[in-house]
Amino acid sequence: MDVRTNTGGPAGTGPGRVVVDGATPRPGRAAALRERWFACSSALGWGAAVEWPDPAVDAVCAVVTARHAGPAARDRAVERALARWAGARAGAGVGLAETLTDLAALNTAVSGGAGPDAPGRDDPRPSALDVSPSPGRGPDGVRLLRAVSLAWTDVACGDLADTAAVDPLSGLASVRYLRTRLAEVYRFARAHGRAAGEEHALVVLALDVRDWRRVAPLTIAGEAAGVVFDAGESIAVVGRGTVVVLAPRGGLAERAAVLRRLLARRLAAAEGLVGTPSVRIARLPATHDGACALLERLRDEGPDETSPDETGPDEPGPAEF
Repeated sequence: MDVRTNTGGPAGTGPGRVVVDGATPRPGRAAALRERWFACSSALGWGAAVEWPDPAVDAVCAVVTARHAGPAARDRAVERALARWAGARAGAGVGLAETLTDLAALNTAVSGGAGPDAPGRDDPRPSALDVSPSPGRGPDGVRLLRAVSLAWTDVACGDLADTAAVDPLSGLASVRYLRTRLAEVYRFARAHGRAAGEEHALVVLALDVRDWRRVAPLTIAGEAAGVVFDAGESIAVVGRGTVVVLAPRGGLAERAAVLRRLLARRLAAAEGLVGTPSVRIARLPATHDGACALLERLRDEGPDETSPDETGPDEPGPAEF
């Protein structure tokens, strides 16, 4: 489901117009919930009122109060909206403890609203929001707390990973380290009158990993890469589910094929993994800036996405591995 906020509105004013795809929005109820949420959050100790409004707040209110096709659709939509909201809080510098307190305030606003505009007032289905561990009411409390904590950590640890040499979750080298290593490769190639891509390429392991269990598959993938690439190659994690190896081109297609088979065996029983991991070779762009831009694309794309300019004509694609 896509939730878009067209206008955030100034601090202290009502929410902007939020479009909720796949559901029927109820703007009046969303505005009422927003006011109750802010009141509850203030009562629980939110410090700076001017910092509370955010487009992600409006999106959560719109999703919670909208009419959905069924309880399952509502549960998924609420969880996604809360994850985006938690990421926005982390990006704004709000701590995890304060974010979870704000989540508790939202729960109070939803469950305590008794007026005609209360969420679910004329809807016989229970509210999708319940951060107390009560089974049977939408996503249970533990699931929502995990989703919010994970989304907050993604942003907070993402900022940390940009300034650290080691990824804090997987223990692999960070994307910052890989950028530094690539800079060395490009300087060496330039000093010897060659292109960096003549001698090095990237092996990209893309995993479709979900929820809080994703650290284990990433760690397993990194260990498998270390078995195949054990001669000083650089192995780093890029994004939530991508491991990248900077390696010499000699025999690279064969080594990548071995890695794919090893991954299939080691990840067969891993929790949090969806589908089959992909392994492909991406050639290095002409410049270091281009290589950094490639890392950004790899961070954002899924396990089965391959840009047409990334795989060299002499390098097999995922289907050939």
